[in-house]
Amino acid sequence: MTKWEAKKIPAVKVTPQPLTDYSVSDAPGRTLSYLGYSFEVPWTASFKTKGSENGSINSGIMELRFDSGQILVLIAPSDQSGLLRELVHDQSMHMENLRLVLGNLVDRSAYDQYSALLSTSPSTIRAFGSRREAIRGETLLTIKAIAFPTSLESGAFTFQFPDKRGFQLGDPRKSRRVDLKVFDLNGHYLEIACGTAKDQQSLTQPELNRILKTLHPVSSASPAPQVVNTKALRN
Repeated sequence: MTKWEAKKIPAVKVTPQPLTDYSVSDAPGRTLSYLGYSFEVPWTASFKTKGSENGSINSGIMELRFDSGQILVLIAPSDQSGLLRELVHDQSMHMENLRLVLGNLVDRSAYDQYSALLSTSPSTIRAFGSRREAIRGETLLTIKAIAFPTSLESGAFTFQFPDKRGFQLGDPRKSRRVDLKVFDLNGHYLEIACGTAKDQQSLTQPELNRILKTLHPVSSASPAPQVVNTKALRN
């Protein structure tokens, strides 16, 4: 079953590797605030928004489409308990039995759930080991194939900043789209899908790092942008 899954969707073989490039773009940019988060982007072009903030901090979805070609989609899930726990508790999906297979993994942090999911690959599943562990591994591999069918194709990375950590799905040198899964030390979780219009070049790692380094929760969300004129971010 594992070999069939890997042949059908080769991306399931990809596991996160530590990010090695932490350089930060020093291009002129602006500070933005949406969904209860503030962050900087290294672009000054005007942009249009589409989406909704659900009336509570850290909840909703917002698309930012810049005239210079960059596109960001921010997703702050109303359920911050983690993907696997959300699957188990979603009555519409009738997947309550997953708890029997995944065990206490669904009770761990959202970061730990994503880490277990993304770290599972065909090579980590042992046919002659614990049957329980093999079934759990196969289940995680199946969920991984469904949840990330294309975003893993160009690579996956782990990143760590003083106040946050997470996963980067996609290499900007090889793909127009990169997904950021960000977890701060207070348990907040945010997804950012980053990309460019078809006629624009891909984003760069320093540009993504500018967003990640400056991202932090704020007490209230305000969409008013502020232009950042400083030439560089200070460490």
